[in-house]
Amino acid sequence: MVEQYITWLNERGFHPDDLEFRGFNGNTSLLLAALEGNAMMVSRLIEAGSDLYAINNDFNGVLFNACYSASPEVIRLLVEAGADINDTNEEGTTALMYAASASRTECVKILLALGADITLHNEDGFSAIELTSNRDVFNQLRSA
Repeated sequence: MVEQYITWLNERGFHPDDLEFRGFNGNTSLLLAALEGNAMMVSRLIEAGSDLYAINNDFNGVLFNACYSASPEVIRLLVEAGADINDTNEEGTTALMYAASASRTECVKILLALGADITLHNEDGFSAIELTSNRDVFNQLRSA
């Protein structure tokens, strides 16, 4: 397991002794593991003490990256480790808003189950339900 962890870090240009090193697009190892939907690496990096609030050059954090990769398991790991489920990017957009707009149905389900706030609005005044892009997501949000 340790060898797999070290190999993953090395293959992506990270060093095990510098968890907050920034790689491509300003991603830390935890941001990249979330972006890849790699639950094993996310779990290991959380255990190692990675910053749950790091943001990349796009101003997105770990929950956004987990939603991008459509990984409910990674979302659960991050929130259970203490990541703020209602954290916003520089535009005031939450992971739930992103997941709704990108039709990440399973991500919307887990975010709602973990307590994401559907009443929040981004800087343009839109809530998750107003940003939704499909009927299943709309129905999930409406019934939350």
